[in-house]
Amino acid sequence: MSFNEIFNNLDHWKKLILSSTSFQALTKTKTDLLGKKGLITSAFKSMQTLSVDEKKEFGAKINEIKEELESAFSEQQKKLEDYEIASKLRTELIDVTLPSNLHIGSKHLITQTIKRIKSFYQARGFDVIDGPELETEFYNFDALNIPEHHPARQSQDTFYVKNQAGRLLRTQTSSVQIHTLQKIQGPVRMISIGKTYRNDQLDATHSPMFHQMEGLVVDEKPLSIGHLKNELKKFIGFFFDVDDVSIRFRPSFFPFTEPSMEFDCRYKKVNGNVVLHKDGDRWLELGGAGIVHPNVFKNCGIDKKLYGFAWGIGVDRITMLKYGVSDIRNLFDTDNRFLKHYK
Repeated sequence: MSFNEIFNNLDHWKKLILSSTSFQALTKTKTDLLGKKGLITSAFKSMQTLSVDEKKEFGAKINEIKEELESAFSEQQKKLEDYEIASKLRTELIDVTLPSNLHIGSKHLITQTIKRIKSFYQARGFDVIDGPELETEFYNFDALNIPEHHPARQSQDTFYVKNQAGRLLRTQTSSVQIHTLQKIQGPVRMISIGKTYRNDQLDATHSPMFHQMEGLVVDEKPLSIGHLKNELKKFIGFFFDVDDVSIRFRPSFFPFTEPSMEFDCRYKKVNGNVVLHKDGDRWLELGGAGIVHPNVFKNCGIDKKLYGFAWGIGVDRITMLKYGVSDIRNLFDTDNRFLKHYK
């Protein structure tokens, strides 16, 4: 094809490009014109036989033609893309009047448990107080009457933060009680629920991260173990939907309470599940408790006479007991079958 034919056919080619009705047709036309063996490319190669002045003249014209053709290709490609999108919107339109078959999610078991605990105590006038998960040794150990030589302060039991002396992931929510007593300096009724961390190997009953609930009642009037027992019976009866709860205390040791004790509830097995019952033939350990040690008040800067009792329960543990979960790892997996079952 001569140069004049190339120049005279510009309008014809533009019409051919703009009339393409598919990406396949458009691609073929582009290859015929601008490909390695296309007409325009061949025209550039044919200029080798021209003089210098002719090369400048015809080269400029061919470049203009090439730019117009490329512009036409871009325009038509955009039209085809818009058409394809509009076509999909028409054919894939969702009929909102049809019944929905979407999976509706639900709150996780741990979230359900925490919400249930909070609602119980808030309804009874308790404050629900949060605290930092990254703590200092003072709030996590010192103020709770845990001395430096205590095993819990060793790195094999506690996660310390590298290159930050005295900083660690809290091992118990009791640290929140210290923050609260420092601030209030007096009577308080509170609970704290949150994540705690200990250097444990993950297995069916242990996890390096777990949830804990701590309760604290402080008053200027004397508080006894009888008050503590009554408080525990109310909560356990509510959480496990039991009308009457049988509780026993066993002597134990916690640095921040004196006397200290662990508390158990009577239960029986029904179809393989644990059911709390006042006439149960077995005892089930649920947590630890005790009368607040005087040193705790002293470490919080409180110099007046106060009385208090505190208790702690593993949130994951009571969740597993209530819903019949045998492996704590199931609570932190993302198995939709498990989540759907306990929806």
